Amino acid sequence: MELDLFNGASLDLDRIPLYRGKGYRLFKTLLSNACRMDCKYCPFSRVCRFPRDRWEKKELVDHFLRSYRDRRVNGFFLSSSLYGDPERVVEDEIEVIDVLRRRGYRGYIHLRLMPGTPKDLLFQAAVLSDRAGLNIEAPRDVFREIAPSKGDWLNDIVKRIEWLVSLKKKFRRWSTGKPGYLSRGIDTQFVLGAGDETDREVLETAWYLLEIGVDRIYVSGFKPYKGIVLENRRPAPRWRTRRVIQAIELMRVYKYRLDDILLLLDNNDMLPDRDPKVAYAELNPNMFPVDLNNDPLEAIIKVPGIGPKSARKIIELRNQGTKITAKHLKEILGYKRFLKAYKYIIVTS
Repeated sequence: MELDLFNGASLDLDRIPLYRGKGYRLFKTLLSNACRMDCKYCPFSRVCRFPRDRWEKKELVDHFLRSYRDRRVNGFFLSSSLYGDPERVVEDEIEVIDVLRRRGYRGYIHLRLMPGTPKDLLFQAAVLSDRAGLNIEAPRDVFREIAPSKGDWLNDIVKRIEWLVSLKKKFRRWSTGKPGYLSRGIDTQFVLGAGDETDREVLETAWYLLEIGVDRIYVSGFKPYKGIVLENRRPAPRWRTRRVIQAIELMRVYKYRLDDILLLLDNNDMLPDRDPKVAYAELNPNMFPVDLNNDPLEAIIKVPGIGPKSARKIIELRNQGTKITAKHLKEILGYKRFLKAYKYIIVTS
């Protein structure tokens, strides 16, 4: 049973319930894989035939705490299928994380909520979780096609995300240092390629979500599973998923505007298989070369090969009176990224 639920949460498993990421090892699981929805892309759809199971809540809490105390994990991610109405499912999720907090666990909790979650349960979940969110799945029109019984896209998902953003803003005034209270923000996820959405539609939706205050947007490329309605649909190309993720990150982290990214689209409103930061630089030669010793952070961060941390390091050295040279830049970026950046900058030799 445990392995089915761990796998359902897309775990990097090796028979240990861990999701390995930068700086953390998450115990990542579904509360249940029994679903009453008929989403056309999902292997847990009610139309699929496979063993259904769920955790006993006490068993799940005990299992996680043992793993945590043994230092096998340092965080907890809980999601679920919709085995009942949203209120019941989220109540069960909240009961699990509430018991964890009452038993002394003060570490990271990431909770995935259900479409249509009532406002009072969103509040409880937000108080107990460090990060929470709902999956957006797809732009509005495509959502109706691929998830016909999952509720109203605007009211049951987007509106709930907006409520979480409002709670996050309120909590920041007085929750410093406490576990939970959305201290790590709000996230969502797209399934790319399950429908006929364009990259423009995905990027416009992502831009809106970032503008209202969503902190992270994940993108998962569609994969066909045996037994799902879309079993014979081609998987989303890996390069497309990668380019959409990169474009969203340019808006989220590098502060590109939506209009900047839309310039990169082809006649079919799709991104080409090119690094979007390089493509943008080549479309805007008037913005380059950037003078690393005089231009502001906003210009430096748009140089291919230079990320936010590297740009801030350059500014920090400048503020200390250091003249940025090619040698400094190689030390900051490494040789490969230095070569990528060199044609777009002015730097002291």
